[in-house]
Amino acid sequence: MTNSPTLDLRRQLRAMRRGWPLYLLSLAVMLGLATYYAVNKQDQYKIKGLVLIEDDKESLPGSHMTGGMAQMMRSFSLGGFSSDVDNEWLVMASHDVHERAVRALGLTRTYVERTGWLTKRLMYRDSPVLIDAPEAFFDSLPHSWKVTVSLHDGKADITSAKGRFASNYWSTRDATLPCTVKTPFGNLQLLKSEHYNPAANINMVINLASTNEMASWLAKLVSIEVANKKGDAIMLTVKDDRERGIDIINALIAAYNRKRADRRNDKAQAEVDFVNQRLAALQQELDESEGRVTRFKQQARVSNPTVEAQGWLRQSTQAQAEAAQAQTELTVYEMILGILQGSDGDAMLPAFEGVKDAAVNRYNDLVARRSTLAQSATIGNAALEALDKQIKPLRESIIKRAESNIAAARVKLQSIYGQATQAQGNYSRMPAAEQQYFDLLRDRELKNDLYVFLLEKRESSLLKLGSNVTPSFTLDSAYSAVKPDSTKTMIVFAIALLMALLAPTLLLLWWQHRRDWVEQPCDLPSEWEARTVGIADDGDWTRLLAKATATTGGSVLLVGDTTGTTASMIGEQMKKLGINTTHESMECLADVQRLPAGAAQVVVATVPDWHDTPAYAVYAAQTCDNVAVLIVVKSHTVKRNELNHNLLSHLNSEMCHIAFLFV
Repeated sequence: MTNSPTLDLRRQLRAMRRGWPLYLLSLAVMLGLATYYAVNKQDQYKIKGLVLIEDDKESLPGSHMTGGMAQMMRSFSLGGFSSDVDNEWLVMASHDVHERAVRALGLTRTYVERTGWLTKRLMYRDSPVLIDAPEAFFDSLPHSWKVTVSLHDGKADITSAKGRFASNYWSTRDATLPCTVKTPFGNLQLLKSEHYNPAANINMVINLASTNEMASWLAKLVSIEVANKKGDAIMLTVKDDRERGIDIINALIAAYNRKRADRRNDKAQAEVDFVNQRLAALQQELDESEGRVTRFKQQARVSNPTVEAQGWLRQSTQAQAEAAQAQTELTVYEMILGILQGSDGDAMLPAFEGVKDAAVNRYNDLVARRSTLAQSATIGNAALEALDKQIKPLRESIIKRAESNIAAARVKLQSIYGQATQAQGNYSRMPAAEQQYFDLLRDRELKNDLYVFLLEKRESSLLKLGSNVTPSFTLDSAYSAVKPDSTKTMIVFAIALLMALLAPTLLLLWWQHRRDWVEQPCDLPSEWEARTVGIADDGDWTRLLAKATATTGGSVLLVGDTTGTTASMIGEQMKKLGINTTHESMECLADVQRLPAGAAQVVVATVPDWHDTPAYAVYAAQTCDNVAVLIVVKSHTVKRNELNHNLLSHLNSEMCHIAFLFV
């Protein structure tokens, strides 16, 4: 038996065509269920919210403070947040933010009312009863838990259990609210709400889940994505009950802002604590720096090295000028003294600019008059003697004054030289003192700038702590679509249509596989189907027998009849064809030896049991010249597997023909 390279679906299509009423029934049932669901389901709305991530460095108080060194150091400070929207998306989508939203909305408790068969309603904000428990209970709850409540006649039947099919852990009937509900993880309080109506009969389920579990559920429910690649905005989208969906979006935004504000406050508080410690230490350093400046001024006996250096330079220059003047006067007086002591009073004294002495001028006038008179007067001349008497005391007076002036000039010159030396020494040590003084001033200035910067930083951090500025700007608070979202309904109808086709198909194919009757030639293997003739009238028999006996010489037609009733008809049909035939009825396998070899007629041999046809065919082929095998199959009488396994798989299809009798 060979496998066909093409897929044959005729049998499956036949089964599906026959089962068309089942398809109609399935379609009606599935569409009815989908319609029932669409009519009774609770509407879900698509809710969105849009948040713009802002850079708060420019908006926070103290961000515009100026100052030389402070401005430089501010660029290395830790204030402010990054506006990188990807980082903010990570914060928004973090598990902690979702847990904060879950706690804020109380999503660890879900109240659902059973309104009918397979229908329910979310009781958000309008539940008649509430579950009260510490947050620690829901933080440590290992798995979800369920509390079923049936309200009737002002009483409550309560059942505490895990899952839908688990046995009840604890139950009570006709309880009066408020009451205690027992669970393996601790006791809960079941309280009345403002919506409680003692006359109402309500069946409801309260689903309890841990904070961690609901945060994971919320992360799957809410879609958080960057709204636009060109902008720093984050879009939040959820499909849920209108009121709960709006609260979820707003709670997530609030939780994000709170987390960011907590982070900012923690950083600001840490900065304040650090700055306070640093200011205390810096105050002591400033006192020490001021002390070093004061001690330097006291030790160096300077108040401002730059100004005092200029003063010492002027004093040194002035002393040098005074020394030159004093040296000139000394030289003049020494020259005058030398002239007067080396002459008899007839020598003229030199006159120098800057040395003004009336006695010298008078002396020169008298000496000039005497010199003029001496040229014409004789010795003993009264006028000449009178001049000599005037010149002599004046000469002695000038000598005494010159000696006195020389002594004074020498003292003055020595004093000037001392002052000049001191001024030059003081001026020479000024650069080192000035450098040391500037180092001390620079250290004090740095500490002062740092102190001012830290004061500004502390003030900025304190303003951050008291500021209500949020790191995000809510462009769009949570808003709902006008119409309910129909995506889920369309999916349900699509599934219903798919199930309306799939369920009957699977059922029909399973039923066909269970029955497995040979009903038509297509139920046979492909290589046998080509050698099969459907028998509906005598003409079909004529064509089949002519094909089966189209041999030269004698032949044997070995008949395996699965019906047990049609073998006798073959001889009559062959006679109608004008074929000389004889009929042999086989009792056992040994009877094959009676078949004539090389006879001039067709011998029709009927196999007693059609299952043994392959064995009879082998024996007949060994004793006879030409052997043809005819298998007679009637629809709905033989299993496919039985026919293929017990007969066709053991025969050579080239020597066999199949007569298929329709019912």
